Amino acid sequence: MIVEKILQSKKNANCILDLEKAVLSNDEGDILSGINTYQELLNELHNRNMIQITPGLDENEVKYRRWLADRKNDFVNNLLVYLNHTNEQIQETSIDVLMALIKLEGVGREVWNFPKELFGKIIHELLSAEVDQQANILRFQKYASHDDIIMYTLKTVKAILDIFDKTEEVTNIFLANLFYLLNVIKYPKKFQTDEPNTLLPQNNLKEPFFLKKKFFCKLFSDTWLKFLKLQLPFSVLKKVLLILHKRVVPYLQNPCLLLDFLTDSYDRGGILSLLSLSSLFFLIDKYNVEYPDFFQKFYSLTNAEIINGKYSARYFYLCDLFLSSTHVPAYLIAAFAKKLSRIALKSKTDNILRIIVLVINFIIRHKSLTIMIHQEIPTDISEDPFKFEELDPARSCAMDSSLWEIKTLQSHIIPEIARKAKMINHSLPSIELEFHTTLDVSMDSLYKKERKRKFEEVALAVKRPVISS
Repeated sequence: MIVEKILQSKKNANCILDLEKAVLSNDEGDILSGINTYQELLNELHNRNMIQITPGLDENEVKYRRWLADRKNDFVNNLLVYLNHTNEQIQETSIDVLMALIKLEGVGREVWNFPKELFGKIIHELLSAEVDQQANILRFQKYASHDDIIMYTLKTVKAILDIFDKTEEVTNIFLANLFYLLNVIKYPKKFQTDEPNTLLPQNNLKEPFFLKKKFFCKLFSDTWLKFLKLQLPFSVLKKVLLILHKRVVPYLQNPCLLLDFLTDSYDRGGILSLLSLSSLFFLIDKYNVEYPDFFQKFYSLTNAEIINGKYSARYFYLCDLFLSSTHVPAYLIAAFAKKLSRIALKSKTDNILRIIVLVINFIIRHKSLTIMIHQEIPTDISEDPFKFEELDPARSCAMDSSLWEIKTLQSHIIPEIARKAKMINHSLPSIELEFHTTLDVSMDSLYKKERKRKFEEVALAVKRPVISS
């Protein structure tokens, strides 16, 4: 076997060059075979202490080991190139072998010494300015559960961002790769537990490596804040706002520093306004941040485009969350109930059901809205005092109107919608309807539910026909 042959004698060192040729082959099978054999060789060289330069070695031995180190560096560089190979198996093997080499360099040490140089090369490649690295970053994610990988990833990223503070421009591809990488770095649930959670082995260490919460929190905060100061393209900004309120904001040293970023995002309008609201509400709710006209701005976002768009479920979730307090003024709740009811007339089936349930819950929370059920129904829409286009809910005249839209939906062709709409004809329950389950409702699920529904047998005016065989 080629590995054993190389280990037996230095005279066989040229066999390593044959391995390099296999790695650089045009044949994908030879490449994979060469990579695996090369990794096996490096494992043996490290385990037998045949590549490390230590005191007391003669000059020839030092030269030989430096030559082996050069071969290893060439192998690493080839693996970095292969992260962008067209063959997915070669890509996956390359990232796995690179991370195996990271782990290998920590074997046998008495003090913690993370291989920052090698790791830095990997991170730099994942943050390519020219190649989309999402697939490789997803492969890297399985290693990002280790505390040492988490910390040194953030340290490397922060060092890169420190450099970009002095540059004029970065590519959108780089910014997308940077988001993908930061997104796989989850804030640890525990710090300094009895069992070290590291990729590098710690068996022989005099002092084990642990993440320190105060240090890591600062590193996490500084890295994200530097990233969010960059000019993010729409596609990246949208992804950032989707995860910010759960994955980032609660773990920052000072979340209020994000206020300018969030207000700027909101002011860009459309879907960005909707996606920024979760994080804004977190700051308002948890940190008493003042954000003038929050509910008025949310009301202005309530339109058919948002409600029937890609992020409709998020809108309904936020609507239920923001308006859950009984301390919210009744006129505001009435404006939302009326506007949503009007939009329901031209909405998708699943969204109609969500709106009806939401409006019923509004009435249960705010008994004063009951008047909207019993008010006279206009014979023409022009007679309705409600001002649909008004952006200020206080001026919408919703309380002077009725919920004729919900009563209209009582004749809807979908039985489930008609049944829910008819609930306002009777005394409403004291407990709110289960709203979150409606977020998973689809036209298909409504159809399946209706098919399972049992109907009562009724007397027929004619006899059933008897079909003779």
